[in-house]
Amino acid sequence: MHPSLAIKGAKSNLLDGKRIALCVTGGIAAVESVKIARELIRHGAEVQPYATNNAFKFVGIDSLKFATGKEVVVELTGMDEHLYEFDLILVAPSTADIISKASCGIADDAVSTLILANLHKCMFVPTMDMRMWKNPILQENIEKLKRYAKFLIPEEEEGKLKMPTRERIAAEVMHTLHSELRGKRILIIGGAGYEKIDDFRILTNLATGKTAVEISKYAYYYGAHVKLLMAGHSASIPDYIPYESFGGIQDLMNRIEEFLDYEAIIVPAALPDYRPVKVEGKIKSLQDFRNVEYEENPKLLRELRKKYQGFLVGFKAESKVSYETLIRRARERMKEYGLDMIIANLIEDVKRDTSKAVIIFSDEDFEKVEGTKEQIAKRIVEIMVDSL
Repeated sequence: MHPSLAIKGAKSNLLDGKRIALCVTGGIAAVESVKIARELIRHGAEVQPYATNNAFKFVGIDSLKFATGKEVVVELTGMDEHLYEFDLILVAPSTADIISKASCGIADDAVSTLILANLHKCMFVPTMDMRMWKNPILQENIEKLKRYAKFLIPEEEEGKLKMPTRERIAAEVMHTLHSELRGKRILIIGGAGYEKIDDFRILTNLATGKTAVEISKYAYYYGAHVKLLMAGHSASIPDYIPYESFGGIQDLMNRIEEFLDYEAIIVPAALPDYRPVKVEGKIKSLQDFRNVEYEENPKLLRELRKKYQGFLVGFKAESKVSYETLIRRARERMKEYGLDMIIANLIEDVKRDTSKAVIIFSDEDFEKVEGTKEQIAKRIVEIMVDSL
């Protein structure tokens, strides 16, 4: 068994059955091509490498063969390699040379001929010095190509466009090839909400925000336009997920009107049920702490449902009760707030990276899930896909 088969689908099956041509051209960023190929394979893709002769100044032909388990196409033969069927042509790195050739319809090697025959399937990932990038002729060529092909343009770093992370590239590939949530706007609200006790201290909950991040990623993978609102969190947010910060319940209540245009809203945030009557300055004594008064926070989901007509997903956590009680209480909450789906779990089942949960999506139907938070998030999004 080739080593590439051992990792196939290790992260997800979202690229199962997808054939991707990875075109490697002659820039220093070509050293990242092996990692890119492997990442795509980890999501289930079959990756066929193509390369220009200049690419081998930076990456070995055997490295690409090892990464993919495929012979590297360098020259066209009687096998018509430029007419092979692919779901996507990923040109990474895309040099100024290959971009300009593609924009002019030049086909003088295996890579440029493959692009000419499949321009509408191409995704270009430009990497180069900013002086080259800003050349007006190159920019004209890029604008011409954008009419037919996609571009993943990295952020400028140290005066250069450097290769995006392999995770970012894989995410953009999945976002492009999946249409289940195409055109859908989805809002995810996560993290540990907090309320100020004084100007120095807060009241909050224990939450990492990881579930919200993983749901955001899978919604994006399935083609959605995603926005993430995050309170306190320790989970890393990918650079392809747009997000904004919030603090307490009132921050969200003030923005409800902004939320009404989303097709779905998912709220795994741990929001405080109570808030202190804030003390100005800093509390200096134990007695002053004891004198702090508290009031009940409004319930975001209840208030949101009064105006929001879209698909609304809530979460409910309980502790030290049976699963039968957990499900019953979750269904009561689902009915009370008019939710379309609710995810319930026991606090003692939640670890840093793994969890158990019950996904409830009707009065009769529910599904128990267990595994990593990524696996649970994937299943939540899959069920939501079937409902939107």
